[in-house]
Amino acid sequence: MASDAKPLDMKLFNEHDDVNDLLHKKILEAMVNGDITPKKAAIDITAWIVEKSNEEMQRRMKQPREDLTPEEEANRPPLPNASRYIDSMLESVIVLCGAFPPDHLGQDHIIQFLEALREMPECQVPESETVNKHDSMITLWPFDHKNFFSLPYKFRFQAEDYSHPFSDIETPGSDLRQRWRNFQSAMSRLSVAKLVDCSFLCALQYLDPSALHYPNLQERKIGGPNRIGGDLIAGSQWILRPEVGPWVYQECKKFEKVDDMGDSWDMWCMQNWRMWKGQLAFVAGDERFSEEVRKVADMTRKRIVELEEEYKKGSTRN
Repeated sequence: MASDAKPLDMKLFNEHDDVNDLLHKKILEAMVNGDITPKKAAIDITAWIVEKSNEEMQRRMKQPREDLTPEEEANRPPLPNASRYIDSMLESVIVLCGAFPPDHLGQDHIIQFLEALREMPECQVPESETVNKHDSMITLWPFDHKNFFSLPYKFRFQAEDYSHPFSDIETPGSDLRQRWRNFQSAMSRLSVAKLVDCSFLCALQYLDPSALHYPNLQERKIGGPNRIGGDLIAGSQWILRPEVGPWVYQECKKFEKVDDMGDSWDMWCMQNWRMWKGQLAFVAGDERFSEEVRKVADMTRKRIVELEEEYKKGSTRN
């Protein structure tokens, strides 16, 4: 069901945009606004990257490097810059993830856009100039959800920009608190769809009272509960979303403890699952937290119990 909640400022355009930035950003803007379909956006952006990169390579090859003087070599047309166009476009997609509330059509279109890229026929674009032509090409679109054009790391940079200590996540109703929730919702959906693995950025990790980032509730009597509340509301998306919660529980069932996990990307284990459940019960019953936060905590804890019961029933039937 589409959400009636209003999106935040997309923060898509800035004063440093050049003609190439504006081209892909206008396509993405039209897509999230519903003026074009995600599939058309994927086709148009792919076609633009291919055409632009090939044009740049053709201009450069009109002046072969053989027998050029250093001055002539310096004045040759620049190499194709497909990586730059790809990175800039994907960074714009990441920024958009913070703008649209859970279940908003804009967020749906972002997910569908990346799905459309994954379904595009494979093609190659020139990137550099080497003896071996194969080495000078980039393949579009090589989806590996753990390392698709370093997207998980790009999401990490954005997450750190949102969630640094004393950020406005701890301010109820703030723009940043809402972006953090929206961002977590989008990342949870991307992870389940195996488009981009953002599991290691799940905000539920900030509920761990043994972690260094957990606020001292005695010293920070207002800011502490507010910060936990902001992270809890955001992290709850990984439990409350109907397509995500069951997936998270299934992933957690694979490992008992954090120490059992060999991949630093993973945070899913029963040790953490039980910790979240306990912390949600704690927050739901503690009046230092706002009514909104306590309500979300109780709702999320109940959903955890439901998921456990659903799993038990399924195991009994099997």
